[in-house]
Amino acid sequence: MEAVLHTQDEVASRLAAAQEAAATGGNPSEPLETSQNGSTGLSEDSGNKKPLRFALTSAVVENLIGFIRNPSERWYLGFSEIDIATRGIGRGEVLLVVGRSHTGKSQVLLNSIVTNLVNDPEAHVVIFSMDEPRELVVMKLFCLLQGRSSSEVEEAIKAGDKDTLSDLERAATQELSRVAIIDESMTLESMSAAMDEARAWWGKNPSFCMIDYLELLPGGEADASGVTAKAQAVKRWAKTQRVPIALVHQAGRSAGNRGQAAGIHAGRYGGEQEAIFVLEVYRKKDAPDLTEWETKYHENSIQMNLCKNKRTARLGDYAYYLDPQCGHIHPYWDELIPEGGDHPDG
Repeated sequence: MEAVLHTQDEVASRLAAAQEAAATGGNPSEPLETSQNGSTGLSEDSGNKKPLRFALTSAVVENLIGFIRNPSERWYLGFSEIDIATRGIGRGEVLLVVGRSHTGKSQVLLNSIVTNLVNDPEAHVVIFSMDEPRELVVMKLFCLLQGRSSSEVEEAIKAGDKDTLSDLERAATQELSRVAIIDESMTLESMSAAMDEARAWWGKNPSFCMIDYLELLPGGEADASGVTAKAQAVKRWAKTQRVPIALVHQAGRSAGNRGQAAGIHAGRYGGEQEAIFVLEVYRKKDAPDLTEWETKYHENSIQMNLCKNKRTARLGDYAYYLDPQCGHIHPYWDELIPEGGDHPDG
């Protein structure tokens, strides 16, 4: 098919006509010519024509204003320093949560989910949990809701404790009824179908989607190029879903020294370029050179290092307390500090 060439003035005139039509709700004063296959490159929506392959800047500006004026449509993690810095995760944006194994990456997101479920009755969440079975995920969410350890809950269920069983059944029909957990390894196409089914079931768009974790997505190689390709695919997928996405990525052994922040390099070759935000999770208790008091302090500390923030460029490394019983993550309150010292950061 031969290309149809137009002069610069003609192109400018046609673009102006199209923008005028978008602004007034009418048709362009001068319709675009069709190509040899009959396509104009425009779609028709209720009689109005609009571009197929790009968005008019007027529409982009409208989306930008809506994003800024409607912070309630974003997803907040529930950790004030992080939320203030990021202004929340917007629809179609990707937060990459990265760190070594067993540092609490998934626990950070599960805490966020419970915080939103409790405080927002309209919050609905889809969790793609390729790493853990859905029963284990439900147990973790329930323990966070109740402030109880999993071993305590398990023993109570075994003993037929009526209060525990009643609380679990109530949670299943209330807060946890707004969570869909898929523990199969799915292609992005199948994940789209699962998201559509959740929309149909709830009658609304999910507020948040957690993918745990990147390396377990099917397809591609296990090397750096394969992981990068998966991250790029998730970024494209997030834009089509128009839902805030958190993607868990397990950093390799080369990602810095244990117990220390690796920064943006913790996610290298694992989606850091595709993410709007990168949150590194690590445990200082893994560092080899701690003093006796530091060992006590960091036994239950968890670090969240916001090492990439394309929205405000505000970064920071923050210490929180990880409750060893129920997994609740909250500020490291003064009464929890071991005797003989203060907060390491002053």
